[in-house]
Amino acid sequence: MFYSSLFLLFPGFALGRLESQLRIDSHGYQTANLNTTLVKTDICSRIESKISGQVYYSSDETGRFSAGFAHALSSSSEIPLCVVEVASADDVSTSLQILGASRTPFAIQSGGRATNPGFSSTPGVHITLARLKEVRPSPDKSNVTVGLGNSWVDVYKALEGTNVGVVGGRVAGPGVGGLTLGGGYSWLTNQFGLACDTVLEYHLVLPNGTAVVVDSSVPDLFFALKGGLNRFGVVTSIVFRAFPQPGTIYGGLQLFPASSAPALVDAIQRFYSDNTDPKSSAILSLYGGASDQHVLLLFHDGPGRPPSFDHFSNITAAFSNVRNQSYASFTGSVPFISSDKRGAFQSLSTSAFTPKFLAAVANETLHYGQLAKTRAANVTYHIEPFMDYGKHATDAAFPHHHSPLPLNVFFSWDSELDDAFWKAAMQQSVNHLVQVAAAEGIYNSGLVTYPNYAMDNYAGEQIYGLKNTARLREIQFKYDPNGIMFLAGGFSF
Repeated sequence: MFYSSLFLLFPGFALGRLESQLRIDSHGYQTANLNTTLVKTDICSRIESKISGQVYYSSDETGRFSAGFAHALSSSSEIPLCVVEVASADDVSTSLQILGASRTPFAIQSGGRATNPGFSSTPGVHITLARLKEVRPSPDKSNVTVGLGNSWVDVYKALEGTNVGVVGGRVAGPGVGGLTLGGGYSWLTNQFGLACDTVLEYHLVLPNGTAVVVDSSVPDLFFALKGGLNRFGVVTSIVFRAFPQPGTIYGGLQLFPASSAPALVDAIQRFYSDNTDPKSSAILSLYGGASDQHVLLLFHDGPGRPPSFDHFSNITAAFSNVRNQSYASFTGSVPFISSDKRGAFQSLSTSAFTPKFLAAVANETLHYGQLAKTRAANVTYHIEPFMDYGKHATDAAFPHHHSPLPLNVFFSWDSELDDAFWKAAMQQSVNHLVQVAAAEGIYNSGLVTYPNYAMDNYAGEQIYGLKNTARLREIQFKYDPNGIMFLAGGFSF
């Protein structure tokens, strides 16, 4: 099957010549050597000749080449052979067939906010979904079809005035694809679950190029795409269940001086313990390093300040834009990483927040923040207190029926020479917090790491658990026996 499709796509090349330009990758599959003339000069041009979209090269003077593979962090970007800007699912199908037959490494990019190098970047062929911009509510407004070229602010702006919304990202920049395929925490998670729990259909191009609709009638793929990221093909659009969305919500951002950390940690703990309103959410971000102002994000799904936010009322903010506003305006005002810095996410999940655990988080911020000041770096610890959202969980690759609480750790720095130092520091910090959480009785090995926050060295079992990893492995082999999607970066299972 591999060789017959190879001759159809590369009729001018002898099999021996192509085989000599292949190597064996870490998964045991053949991968093209990107330094060969065949790959450098032929693959991109063959794709270009067969798709309706555009292909851009490094010689491009319009800026589309560099924009096509740009990421929020410089450490997440790699310079590819070319950028393929697909315009349809057919374009994706054609591209996958050519790339699979030639065993050429590739990447799929939705929003470009992945922090793990090689997860949505490549030195091979970079496919951007940027043209897939559809946002279409159904006539009865029960669902919304969303193309994976959208960022979440695109979606929210398109839905303004419709009185419906979807469970999606909490900030403007991330793409629909990465967030949803990784699970998808949202400001609406307390009410409706993760973004993946509200998916009705995935429009998927399988690794062999076949376009399919994946819904509950295809339970194995439906399960796998709910947190399994990019291992099962390329999703071009998603149909989300729609929910009533008030025209006005209450929320915004507040900045606090470093000295406010103890009061803020105490307040977020009491908010977590006392809040019974699923429409109200808060995130506390503790900063250290070049910036040591702490950030509090407040959200209420409706107008007017709710009583649940009273825990924060006695802490004086240096800045606040908390007010009644539209959902699109609110998410658009929330800052997200977008710079030429290097950086990474790391995380752990706990079953609850305790005062001692959160005090340890504050101490880690202070400790690594002092170190960051000497090395042109920043550290951030994001405390995200959810309610019992697991009651909305569906059968998903990322197990979340028990409502794990993610602590998101983000470090950023300037120099590539510091990559190993800061990644090791992040892991050391998380390991210490795991020990504290275990002593507090809020951590066990069954609490896996949220895929979108996990560092690139994590194994599948650390993200999906033993049972789900074994199931994902079987599904991956069923739909991708030739390992086409291993040509794209991502977690292994």
